[in-house]
Amino acid sequence: MTPAKYPVLMRLLHWLMAITILSIIASGWYMAGLSKDVSYKYDIYPWHKSFGILVLLLVVIRILIRWFSKVPELPKGLPNREKVLARITHYSLYALMILVPLSGLTMSDAGGRDVFFFGIQLPEFMEDNKELAGTLHTIHSYIPYAFLAIIALHMVGALKHRFMDKPENDVLGRML
Repeated sequence: MTPAKYPVLMRLLHWLMAITILSIIASGWYMAGLSKDVSYKYDIYPWHKSFGILVLLLVVIRILIRWFSKVPELPKGLPNREKVLARITHYSLYALMILVPLSGLTMSDAGGRDVFFFGIQLPEFMEDNKELAGTLHTIHSYIPYAFLAIIALHMVGALKHRFMDKPENDVLGRML
């Protein structure tokens, strides 16, 4: 029998990561909009990077928990097209939770910048490559837009099922 709700740890990780991811995206855009002359601009970067790496670590934990736990199936009453869209959305969210921080981490490393995880310097894993760093900067600058679009789709879908569908199709309740 499948459970009615996700495991408690998955629910906690879901909401912690949602708040963290939205905060990281906001801080990234805020930093990018600041002039180089703003003294505190570069004080934000280590926090942005640390929380990005934290998301990368947490998504690995979340994937492992999901792999080894029983999770609720999608409601049987959902139309197939909505089930397919839900699966695509979830796979996209997981992919972006990996790609966005990984692109930032590799961008910094390829650009010759030290990366700290809450004060602990991480080892370099690639040689300096300014061209690659530039490409990764472009990727890291644009994929948060796709990430926000997928997050919005995820939220709209959950709210639709909660407030507009039959009660048995409420998927949001499984994550509360």
